Order: sequence, then structure tokens, then C-alpha cells
Amino acid sequence: MTATPADNATATRLVVIGGGMAAHGFCRRMVDSPARPDYALTVFGEEPRPAYDRVNLSSLLSGRDESDLLLSPREWYEQNNIELHTGRRITGLDLANRVITDQHGHVEHYDQLVLATGSYPWVPPIGGADSPGVFVYRTIDDLDAIRKYVESHGARSSAVIGGGLLGLEAAKVIKDLGLSTTILEVAPGLMPRQLDAQAAKVLREQVESLGVDVHVTRRTKSIAQDGEQLRLDFENADPLRVDIVLVAAGIRPRDELARQAGLKLGPRGGIAVNRHLETSDPNVFAIGECASVDGHIHGLVAPCYRMADVLAARLSKQSAEFIDNEEAVELKLLGVPVITLGRAIGESTSGVVVTHAGEDSYRKLILEQGRVVGAASVGEWEDVNLIRMSVAQHKRLWPMQRIRFLKTGTPFAGGAGLPIHQWPGNATVCSCMNVSRAQLGAAISEGCRTAAELSLSTGAGTACGTCRNLLCELVGQGPEKVQTRGSNVVLVASIVAAILAAAIAFLPPIPMATSVQDSWREIDAFWRDGFTKQVTGFSLLFVMLLALTFSLRKRVKFVRFGDYGWWRAAHATIGTAMVLGLIVHTGIRMGSNLNFALSSTFLALSFVGGLAGLASSLETKLTGDSAMFVRAWRPKLTWLHIALFVPLPALLAGHILSVYWY
Repeated sequence: MTATPADNATATRLVVIGGGMAAHGFCRRMVDSPARPDYALTVFGEEPRPAYDRVNLSSLLSGRDESDLLLSPREWYEQNNIELHTGRRITGLDLANRVITDQHGHVEHYDQLVLATGSYPWVPPIGGADSPGVFVYRTIDDLDAIRKYVESHGARSSAVIGGGLLGLEAAKVIKDLGLSTTILEVAPGLMPRQLDAQAAKVLREQVESLGVDVHVTRRTKSIAQDGEQLRLDFENADPLRVDIVLVAAGIRPRDELARQAGLKLGPRGGIAVNRHLETSDPNVFAIGECASVDGHIHGLVAPCYRMADVLAARLSKQSAEFIDNEEAVELKLLGVPVITLGRAIGESTSGVVVTHAGEDSYRKLILEQGRVVGAASVGEWEDVNLIRMSVAQHKRLWPMQRIRFLKTGTPFAGGAGLPIHQWPGNATVCSCMNVSRAQLGAAISEGCRTAAELSLSTGAGTACGTCRNLLCELVGQGPEKVQTRGSNVVLVASIVAAILAAAIAFLPPIPMATSVQDSWREIDAFWRDGFTKQVTGFSLLFVMLLALTFSLRKRVKFVRFGDYGWWRAAHATIGTAMVLGLIVHTGIRMGSNLNFALSSTFLALSFVGGLAGLASSLETKLTGDSAMFVRAWRPKLTWLHIALFVPLPALLAGHILSVYWY
């Protein structure tokens, strides 16, 4: 059993100030760190409960128990020898003496300190914002206060100041409580940091279709009591009277402790840290929403967890550096799916934007040098898994894919997302926790059998939860490996047919005998003797008709007896026999004029048919990028194969007529 800090009197006392998601993420990583025995870990949180999932806070209104939101119960901290203090707000920090002070005046010593103080809801300078009935929405206590006020005052109408991520989430809370809701946004559109004007317009239309009023470019001047209601006065509109107001205009980093202690701050607030998460004091670090990395503050869960990864690695003497990966937003706001991946339009100065606007959806791709670097959508997008992979890997978008996206809203043939079982190993499944398909596969091989076990082992699905359905798909019965009957026959026959067709097109004709005494004359009689040529020609025609018959298995309703796999294998085998029959009939002589057109069409038909058969047989054998490539091209090859057959009857009729007529 690994030694614990409790057994080590010389352990470094590592104190974490903050009891939120970033602090919990750091603790989990330290528990798994090889340097864990070197540290005595203590956590101070000002809320009365351990860290919980803020992203899914509104789920408490649907009957979910508060304990279900806990990222880890108190017992987990005890089992891992982490000293957890809840309900203790740290008010003082003395860098010189390495001590902290709580609200009761209690002093605690530290050797190294991690500031994970998070953020607070920002309330714009609006007169009367502190009036009774005006709330912010950030914590479980905030949600309880809102619910109690609604119940005690019989509130029926509400206003939400802010139309960003927090505002839309707050509007959902109010709507779930049964109140009419009005969203007030000062910008020209909803989610102004993530969406362009057209996407914001589509989102607004969908939100309004749910019965929520939306007013943009609405500047709130003051809030005042008006009888039993609240009156909102605006700089540019008539007053609005409601029963309750939620302010969700954004967040600000909690840097007051660092400011008081004299730590360096970022240009827009927040605790200034370098890429190693080190502050201006060598014994103090900062992670999460309170940290300002090169002047940028991260307000989403994923980068906060990446900071926890980096800091835990650095404290374990490993080389690690925080990288500003493009942030992803994948949420259902008021039931409307909103997705932003990779770079935004404003961040890509040389990017090209490709847009598809449907009746109830809006999608865009951002390309740089022909590669996908960003995406955004409002509404359902069935191919989002493939889009996420394309953005993460900066996949090239080919011209035909661009045209398909403009017309259909998806760049991928078939229009369906690739099952997670076939994702490549480096594809990110959980963007919040940066968990790849390969890591999940490794966890499954180590014994994880349920989505909950996968989450516990890898952390996937423990933040925003949008990837939980993928975890369920991965550990469920899922798509089994398809063993199509006759697929190996199709594979071999298709390869042979394609090679033979290509060879005939480029090889010289089989030579004739140069002497009547040459024994080869018994063979070349196939191409000299008219009767023999008729026999081989009509035999070839019969074989072609037979191949056509076997191709009807999935296209004609009354031809549905027998296993489709063996029908397809028979079609491929007969197709290969046709190519051999062509050699017997022509001696690799393409002829001229009509005969050349017939021979060329026949060879093209056989070659493309071989490629289509090869693709169909490989569909169930390949995974990842190669599977996507094959699945995209197989329908194209099949239809090209069919198209090449169309002129063949007329060419054959002309050939037969010319032989008998002349």
C-alpha cells in the first residue's frame, strides 16, 4: 500500500483555498500523483458543502437530490487523507509568514498555497440592484433563495438581465419554476461572445418559440419597488414590471485575497500566473477562474481542469505547461442545443466561413487554408461528433465536402455521425476533462463496464455531462462487429476484378501464332474463328445478365429470398468471371470505334465495380479515419458503377448488329 501524508512527518503542507470544481479537480489529480506521499493536503471552502457540479445546478429543480451533484462525498476526502474544511472563508493572506486567516480569526500555516477561489457573479452598476427580489444565480444557496422567494411571494413573472451562457441558464431556472420570463441583453444578440449575428438570430427565434420574451440592445438603468412588483427602467425603452429579477450578466475573478496580500494581478483582474500556474510569490499558485494566464481568464470547466492537470504534474516534478486550447461550448440552453468548437470568427483573421442556414438550425464552419479550425451551430446537429474530431485535428475540408455542407448542412456523405466504437484513439470524447477515446478504451480493458465506472476511472462526464450518452454507448451493447457473410469472397473477387480490368486497359493484345504449324494456333482460334467468337461472346453476354440478376437483391422487392451477403458475393464473383470472359473473347484487343467504346465501358464498369466491392467488404473491417473514408466513398463508387452500366445495352446491341449485318 502506498504511504500517505499522515505517515510522513516531513510532508509539505499544501493548502488549497477554494472548494469548487477546480479545487476538487486538483485534489483528484494529486491523489493519483506519484508525489502524493510528499504532501499533507488541506482544503478550505467557504460554502457549507464539498465541491459540487455547478454546470448542472438547475437539475435540482427537476427533483435531483443535492447529494447527487457532489463531485465527491466527504468520505472520499477522508479516505484519501485530505483535510477538508467547509464553511470557512479565508479573509487574510500573509505571504511573508506563510499563514492564512479565516473569518473567525483562526490562523493556519502553509508551505505551499494553491488559490482556487473561483469567481463571483458580476452585477452591473444598476441602481436598486440590491432590492429585495433581485437575485444572482451562482450557487446552491442562490437557487434555494430564488425558489423560496418565488413560493413565498407567489411570483409569476420574471426578468433575467444577461443573454449570455449564464443568462440563458438562469432563464431556464425561472421557466422551470413556472414563471413567465423576459431576457434582457445589452448586446445586439444572444451569446455575443460565442455566436455571430445570424446564429444569435436563430437562437433568439428558438428561445422565443418556447414562450420566453427576448429583448436585445436593452440597457437597464435602475430597479425599484413598485407596489408588490419590481419596475425596471431602461435608457432606451418603456419600463417593465415583474415579480423577480435575476442578474446573470457575467462573472469576475475572485482576486480580493491576492490583491490584499500584494500578489501581482492580471490587466483585467485575476491573479497573474505564468504557464506553470506560478504567481509572483514562488510558494503560491493559482488555478481556475481566479487565474489570469497571460491576461486571459478562463470561465469554462475544461481549461480549469487542464490547469489542475498542469499544477499537479509540476508539483510532482514533471514537465508540464498550460496551453490555451480552443474552448468548446456544448450546452442545451432552454432546451436549444448550442455548440461552439475551436476558434471563433473574431479569432481567425485569415479564416473563411462556410455557412448553412436551415429552417430551424444554423451551422457554420471556419476554415484556414482549407482545414476546419472552428465550428458553431444552433439546433440539433447529428454529425457533431465528426465535426468535433475535425476541429480538434484540423481536418481538411475538400471542395465536394464544402458544397455538400452548403446544400445539406453536413460535409459527410451519409449524414450520420460515426459510432464512438469507430472513433480514432486520439479523438477527444470528453472535452471538459480532455479524455480521449484511447483512454476510455484502456479503462474498459482494465475492467470498467458501466458509464459510471468509466467516469470514476477517467473523469469523463463529470463536468458538463454532454458526453455521458457517448460513455453509455461505449459500454453498452453498442454496434457489434458485423460479420457479413461472403465478405471475404467479395474482397478477393473485387481485388482480382479491379487488377484484371486495369491490366487489360494497359497490356498489349495477346499475340497470334506466326505459323500454321505453331501449336498456339489451337489457342488463338478463340480470336480467329468466327463461330468460336460467337460462342464466347454470347457466353459473356449470359454471364453479364447473370451478374445483373444477382445485383437486384436489394433493389427489387420480390427478390428478397436468401442471404444478401451471399448474393453480393455471387455478383462479385460473376463480375470477375466477366473480366476473364472478356480476355477469352477479345484476346485483349480493344478494337476501334464502336468496339473500342464497348470495351472501354466494359472495363470501366468492371474496374469501378471492383473498387465498390472492395469498399463494401472493408466497411465492417476498418475503424477510425479509414472507416470514415471508405464509408464516404462506397456510395459514390456504387452509383458510378450503376451509371457505367446504363450505356452498355445500347453498345452491345450495336456491336451484335454490326457483326451479323456485316
